[in-house]
Amino acid sequence: MENKEAFIFLKKKTRLLGFHDFNRHIEAIGPLEIKTSKARFKKHLVKIICMQQISVKAATAIWKRVEAVLDSSIGRKPSIELNRKLKESGLSEQKVNYINGIYFNPELNISKKTLQKKTQGEVEQLLIKQKGIGPWTVEMVRLFYLCDPNVISLLDLGIKNAHSIAFQGQDYSQDFFDQFSPFNSYLCLYLWRLLEDENLSI
Repeated sequence: MENKEAFIFLKKKTRLLGFHDFNRHIEAIGPLEIKTSKARFKKHLVKIICMQQISVKAATAIWKRVEAVLDSSIGRKPSIELNRKLKESGLSEQKVNYINGIYFNPELNISKKTLQKKTQGEVEQLLIKQKGIGPWTVEMVRLFYLCDPNVISLLDLGIKNAHSIAFQGQDYSQDFFDQFSPFNSYLCLYLWRLLEDENLSI
């Protein structure tokens, strides 16, 4: 199993590099699984938009309300009524516009199986041109939708904060995290756990 292989690799690597506290953290937790989304792609993207820039607890509450709106009869194009319901769910007008642009975009009617056949560059090109989607969102899609085992999200504030705890005095850079390839996604899970963040799926 990939997660067990990642656990053994990261435990050995952190010990060899001298990160003994983080090594004990990994060993205490044991193998972690990447909990990938089973939602349709567009719905998954909307969830990520809802999770941006606010606390996990608040974002989760907003997402539940937004999901209920999307699961109702919303029609085939944006509407004043839909916008009203989305705003009442706790979203800003800007995020409502982003969601409309994503949810009603036929180009994003694409299956996970089809996405998994695309290269990393093709996935990034498809997503980055959508308003409201930036590099962080692309990373979350690769990690929690496509189950890419080697994603390090340098733009994630939680990862940055956890890095300062796990790897004190080390550069926060792609070069540093290259040492943990090909299992950076699993490293992210263990880093988030340092912050006691149990929300291991987006």
